[in-house]
Amino acid sequence: MSAERFIGTWRMVSWVLRDGEGRESRPLGTDGQGLLTYTADGYMFALLMRPNRKRHAVDDPMGGTAAEAQASMAGFHTYCGRYRLEGDGTVVHTVEMCLLPNMIGTEQRRFYRFDGDRLHLTTPPMTRKGSTGVGELVWERVGS
Repeated sequence: MSAERFIGTWRMVSWVLRDGEGRESRPLGTDGQGLLTYTADGYMFALLMRPNRKRHAVDDPMGGTAAEAQASMAGFHTYCGRYRLEGDGTVVHTVEMCLLPNMIGTEQRRFYRFDGDRLHLTTPPMTRKGSTGVGELVWERVGS
């Protein structure tokens, strides 16, 4: 698979986490939002957000209370870095920057498939918001 099919910006349609018993949860709710970009020079950027997050009492981006900061972080996830394709239908994101410092330096493997202008990315088992399971993120190409 050529990286060309990935290149561009994608808007998140859904993010569903399925546990081992088939129960579904949505880490960012039913109306979660996200953008994912793959560049021709081998970088990727992902931003995922729960919409309608509560505003902080002050507009200072480095201000706010500890509770405000925790609530903001709980409803937002972002990381970026290099990506590569592997022959088995896997795209690997090598995390260079991330909201969660623990992910920096890790490789995030995603199994991919295309369905028209939609990109389906499936994770290995992972834990999000206290639930462990396999995540499926569906993305739709922006501008299609």
